Amino acid sequence: MNSDRYAYIDRKSGRVIRDYIYAAAFMEWCYNTLPGRLLTDLILSSKFVSRLYGWYYRQAWTKSKIAGFAAAMRVDLTELTRPLSSFGSFGEFISRDIDLSKRIVNDNPAICVSPVDGRVMVYPAIDKDSTLRIKNGLFNLATLLQDDVLAVRYQDGSLASFRLYLADYHHFHFPTDGVAAEPRSIQGRYYATSPYSICRTVPFYAANHRMLTVLESERFGLITMIEIGAFTVGSIRQHFKPCNRVSKAQHKGWFELGGSALVLLFEKNRIHFDADLCANSRAGMETFVRLGESIGAC
Repeated sequence: MNSDRYAYIDRKSGRVIRDYIYAAAFMEWCYNTLPGRLLTDLILSSKFVSRLYGWYYRQAWTKSKIAGFAAAMRVDLTELTRPLSSFGSFGEFISRDIDLSKRIVNDNPAICVSPVDGRVMVYPAIDKDSTLRIKNGLFNLATLLQDDVLAVRYQDGSLASFRLYLADYHHFHFPTDGVAAEPRSIQGRYYATSPYSICRTVPFYAANHRMLTVLESERFGLITMIEIGAFTVGSIRQHFKPCNRVSKAQHKGWFELGGSALVLLFEKNRIHFDADLCANSRAGMETFVRLGESIGAC
């Protein structure tokens, strides 16, 4: 197992890669020193700070940061749908669309695909009362869902947890066909979802603002999608018509700014995750998957 908490396995190349972390020194201070943790718990994880951060980076003067950021973070500019110079602010660039023809969607109806570009860990069986440590986050089904009926339904079910960094494509899509219900918002804090913390686990699965959408699918049963806000993510935007049929890889919504996370929950015996994802997860390693790639079969 690789001990570097910022390392992941790139599925396409099979190589272990270390993420370039934007403002890592400051964030590590926030999560690994006593004054930093106090500042984080009392102020930085508040909704106000993330909204203020988002407001600042929506201003026109921040567009000067785009080119340097894109170069430092190795953003693939060939995926852009318009010139880099056309973005009106740094925040607009972070929430950018991409040319979706660059993503090859597995169209086999028996395959569930990744809803995002992000780092995934999978768990074939979870208990509603047990607590898992996923990277630096503590996960508990009951506290995540805040819904006893749903928690019972996913008893011994399966979980896929995706994390996005600041440079990633910030939109999320549906993992399979089905009928999507009205999203439900759970208010909360805005802790970082990246593994900055060494000394303690971060309760972002239970404490952060998140949105839950139940997707009734033919092949995979009842799937619950949970988008989790994070430090500097001022809003989670939804872009679909609730209670209507949706298709695999259809656009669902986006995170406005910053790193963030997404969880997929499956009922018991409804999905068999791909072998490489299972092997990497057992070793404690995330795998970088791209929108449209297979994560498992029904």
